[in-house]
Amino acid sequence: MTKTFVDTLDHTDSKRHIPHEFEVPNGTASLRVALEHHPHRAASAEYANQVSLTLFDPNGFRGARHNNADQTIHLSAKRATSGYLPGEIVAGTWTVVLDTHRILPPEPLEYRITVEVATEPTTEPSQRYEPGTTAPRGPGWYRGDLHGHTLHSDGAWDVPDFVRFARDYRLDFVTLTDHNTVSGLAEFDSLRDNDLLTIGGMELTTYYGHALALGTREWHEWRSFDGRTMTDIASTILDKGGLFVIAHPRSPGDPACTGCRWEFDEMMPGIAPAVEIWNGIWRPYNEEGLHLYYAWLNEGHRLVATAGTDIHGQPPPEVTGGATNVVYAEELSEAAVLGAIRRGRLYLSGGPDLRLTATDDRGTETMIGGTVASTDAITVHSSWRNTLDGDRVRLIVNGEIHEEIDASHTDEGSWNLAGETTRWFLVEVRDAQGGMRAITNPVFVEPR
Repeated sequence: MTKTFVDTLDHTDSKRHIPHEFEVPNGTASLRVALEHHPHRAASAEYANQVSLTLFDPNGFRGARHNNADQTIHLSAKRATSGYLPGEIVAGTWTVVLDTHRILPPEPLEYRITVEVATEPTTEPSQRYEPGTTAPRGPGWYRGDLHGHTLHSDGAWDVPDFVRFARDYRLDFVTLTDHNTVSGLAEFDSLRDNDLLTIGGMELTTYYGHALALGTREWHEWRSFDGRTMTDIASTILDKGGLFVIAHPRSPGDPACTGCRWEFDEMMPGIAPAVEIWNGIWRPYNEEGLHLYYAWLNEGHRLVATAGTDIHGQPPPEVTGGATNVVYAEELSEAAVLGAIRRGRLYLSGGPDLRLTATDDRGTETMIGGTVASTDAITVHSSWRNTLDGDRVRLIVNGEIHEEIDASHTDEGSWNLAGETTRWFLVEVRDAQGGMRAITNPVFVEPR
């Protein structure tokens, strides 16, 4: 059986979800769904059109492959195209949705979706993976990445290559966050061992901003429709135990990176507990995102700052400067690492080791992410290692530079702050050009 859907769209059809329903009879062994569209790029447009498919069976989500040149789906009980989930081909009404992330003028976009249903049994080997295990280590500082992609969405490498890179980089943990799908996580978790902890995730790649759902292996509905808001989406993730992180909030948006800039007015930051302030290498949009983060802290939001390489493939040798999350966790396990991140017990680093503690007027010491209760002087102490010539250490208090010192002349610093006027503070390490090299999460101050 073959069914074909044909239509023509223009630029006013951008940011739509266009459903196409088809019936799958009993006894179906496999499906093939193919998308063709023209033009790939309008003649005078600066950027290509960007459309993707999301597939649902009668029971729910069966996959998506965001922003990938290959929009052909092969699906059976044993195997599936990257981005999609193998499993029983359930009889009933299926839906393939055309997600129109970007359609640019002046030419209309013509598309054809072809669905082919086959009853012949498949002979291909099964895509089944057994999860690996990571023996928990004791308390300590663990390095890892919270944002990365593979061929299951728009990455240039497959899951084993992504994991191999994390091992070569000597990470302790790594998270796979493909766009709008969790199809790569089974293979990803099968590669976990005592040297590398794998953490589940997904990047909600909406038309008006991106967010990471960390610690989840369940697909989350990312579309806003029928009155459903981003606050509702975030609430669902948080209620199910996931960590919701606003990703690269000041990334360039439309049309260069459609949907990449955070534009949800009710979530600025709303109920979000964390924001990715360091995305990839340090760029101007990260600096803008950092100042937004500082503004949110000054508004009274107790937000955790994270980093993510947002890696999509093997980087060229000359590309350096991405940050890892250096987390103080009670053990190397998914629950412990994400729990420590929720508490703000981490700093972000492109090289330097960085520590920050504070002692209140009663002698109680607090680490990164903690709270100091004081109405008198607060003693702040920071230490750093592996800095470069020209690096400078800044103590940031309430979003302003309190003091800046040359990191090459010393490896620690201490300051006294007034408890009554200080709301939060953290430490940055900047290079000679002002680029970020490392930054702690804040310590917060509450008057006693």
